[in-house]
Amino acid sequence: MINQNWVFGRNAGLDFSTANTANPPTPTSGFMINTFEGCASISDANGNLLFYTDGLTVWDSSNKVRVTGLLGDPSSTQSSIIIPDPADSNQYYIFTIDGSSNPIPPFNHFNGGLLHVGTWNFTQLSSLMTLPGTTGFSPAEKITAVQHRNCKDFWVTTILQEGTDGTTTGSGVGNGQGTFRVFSVNSSGVQHVGDTPMKIRVHELGYLKGSPNGQMLAIANGQNNNVLVYPFDNATGAINIGGLRTVNVPNTPQDINRTVYGVEFSPDSNVLYYGNLEPGTPGYIFQVDLSVPLLTSTLVGTIPNAGGRYAIGALQLGQDGRIYFARDGENQLGAILNPNVLGVGCNVNNSYITLPQRTTVYLGLPNLLPNPCEDPCDCGCTGCNKDAEAQNEELIERAKTKYFTIKSKSTCSNPFGEHCESSAVNSNVNFEPCFYFHWGDGSNDQIEEHDTEVFYITVCNPFKDVRYNEFRITKVTLIPSTHPIDKIQIVPDRFICLDCLEPCSCQTREFAMITRANNTAGNYAVEVEYCYGHLSIITGKSKGKVSFDIEITED
Repeated sequence: MINQNWVFGRNAGLDFSTANTANPPTPTSGFMINTFEGCASISDANGNLLFYTDGLTVWDSSNKVRVTGLLGDPSSTQSSIIIPDPADSNQYYIFTIDGSSNPIPPFNHFNGGLLHVGTWNFTQLSSLMTLPGTTGFSPAEKITAVQHRNCKDFWVTTILQEGTDGTTTGSGVGNGQGTFRVFSVNSSGVQHVGDTPMKIRVHELGYLKGSPNGQMLAIANGQNNNVLVYPFDNATGAINIGGLRTVNVPNTPQDINRTVYGVEFSPDSNVLYYGNLEPGTPGYIFQVDLSVPLLTSTLVGTIPNAGGRYAIGALQLGQDGRIYFARDGENQLGAILNPNVLGVGCNVNNSYITLPQRTTVYLGLPNLLPNPCEDPCDCGCTGCNKDAEAQNEELIERAKTKYFTIKSKSTCSNPFGEHCESSAVNSNVNFEPCFYFHWGDGSNDQIEEHDTEVFYITVCNPFKDVRYNEFRITKVTLIPSTHPIDKIQIVPDRFICLDCLEPCSCQTREFAMITRANNTAGNYAVEVEYCYGHLSIITGKSKGKVSFDIEITED
């Protein structure tokens, strides 16, 4: 929920509280921000906007100025990022990055501060740049954060450039090699973890992004005309320099400018997208399949230039699973509607959202955490209460009457049978539950266009010696093979609590699939993401994903 509200550009915003597979986010306006590039915003655990910043000023949700004098720059690609304090839910760290056009000390900052919401007390941290051994370096306009694997702490990563601390002349454009700088944000505060030389030059312009699974970093390498992808360990904060994979911008189309600015991962972290930047020319969105060793670019979107300005700016993943891109100088946002899908099926829409009057989109979109855990498995389930047992028994009886059942790809047995596996602890098995999809009418003609159909998902614990605690279905997504999904909705589509899964037991939940448009017939998959707090024997959180192939037919 912390990414539910975006604030960016001139007075512009988005509210994702109503966004799902069928509905886009709601455009909002009336904010005080006016930034060409960098910005950040954050909401509380319930999705209420707390504050936003351009890297210089902090405004609260009522648009009142709360803090001034931050050391970022609204013309920095990523001027700022906001990180929750793991030790205090009312406090937030704000990290800022200055612009490359300001090379003279003491203005070329990478810095941070701690903001207590409520009292709005802001404590400026000592400059994070002035650490031993960093003389002669300045930060590039890049900063991102990745949630620690423990789902409590965070890693903040930026890039330093050699020879841009004001000792050079000119515009401040970096003339040396890049170095990753990583910080840990935990209950003890902010600690400098270490610096990792990249052994290559990194251009100032362009975004640095972490993948949703926390295992990769991607750099839009500006005028160096490429994208750099590095393996990242979100348990240790280590970056594998030797694992670098480079994506070169193609020389075609003929009118392309190869400067790279926006970059973003798909929700499943298997696909990368990036866009070019040059005034007066069309914008292009390229797709990269990350599942193969050798990375290549596929053109999936062309954005006409409205006249002299940049056609495309930042790319940013929303909590609804779509990737949004900035249409510079306009009041529209484009979107990649199915970013997990390879090829043109990813469905690039150049004018997906129109913003209210007196708002303008520029190059930047909010710099957000790519993988907030947000305690997704702690949903208030107290553990096998009597009401939950009774409700589950009723749902299981309904599911038993359904005509067609699809089993997830596993060795699971009948979900309503008495069979139970041998000891999980002593059998060296993968501790994964079994999933079943119960379709209403038949194997093919389940749901028609302009129709509503109920289906059920059953989750079973096939083991006799473990219990899944705080089990939750975190998201249910309809994924097309060749068709768009804008007009098909699953309700509910996220955060479904299943309480606990006792040994050799099952839990069933009820869903509805709603179609409200023509041209929705085709082959789809229902993808179910889940998590659980811990097993009764093995502690530590675990996540997973299953998928069911289904078909929707015409009337």
